[in-house]
Amino acid sequence: MLGLFKWLRRPAGTQHHEDAELWEQALAAVPILQGLRDEEQARLIRLGRQLLKRKTLTQIGVELTARQQAVLALQAVLPILHLGLDWYRGFHEIILIPEPVTRRQEVQDEFGLVSEVEEENAGESWPQGPLVLAWSELQQDGDWDGFNLVIHELAHKIDMLGGEADGAPPLPGKMSHQQWQQVFQGAFDALNRQLDAGEQAVIDPYAAEHPAEFFAVCCESFFTDPLRLRSVYPVVYQQLEQLFGQDPAARFPATRLLAGSHEGESPV
Repeated sequence: MLGLFKWLRRPAGTQHHEDAELWEQALAAVPILQGLRDEEQARLIRLGRQLLKRKTLTQIGVELTARQQAVLALQAVLPILHLGLDWYRGFHEIILIPEPVTRRQEVQDEFGLVSEVEEENAGESWPQGPLVLAWSELQQDGDWDGFNLVIHELAHKIDMLGGEADGAPPLPGKMSHQQWQQVFQGAFDALNRQLDAGEQAVIDPYAAEHPAEFFAVCCESFFTDPLRLRSVYPVVYQQLEQLFGQDPAARFPATRLLAGSHEGESPV
């Protein structure tokens, strides 16, 4: 897939990454970043700048403006606001492609029958490898709508710090690995039972694919639809609150509650 676009590869420029006004504008443009305290906003911007300095942003068939790069970086570092950039160690490159990539692969069902399916990938993460993101999907990120591609894929990177992606990332401080496992396995099993019974999932049903996807989808929901996640999986929300040191539900805008809508314009 990447070889097809090799001739279009270009690293992102860094000449505007110190423009304070640009970063303030980018911060103000992203709904899910609103409600942070002043010191948190300043720390988020510092982390965003560091991310763009330390990771190579390779653009394949796309060319982001400095503001768009800042908007992407600020969303990317939101999960590690109180953890630090070391939690994104183990990879050095973020690759942006224009559109999701469709691949054909063989899958085997419970009866052993093998069939070929097409799967669309908007983002990919590998241990010790780059992060690949589709720009067409990233442009829709930033609102309180339950979806965020860059947070989802970086959740996989955090997960992989503990080895393979299995929904059990390293835990800071005095968090209990046993309690984490019980909480997430219980919620994952409950979601699968719900779907097996033909019921509609309240979160993205892709979460039922694997414990790693359940963790990544819950991270998306935690930062972009926190009231829903807290309502459906309160103990999962509590674990993520301890992991990230944040309570996004507390900064969810009251105007959205009154309007009963999560709709908004894309910040990019």
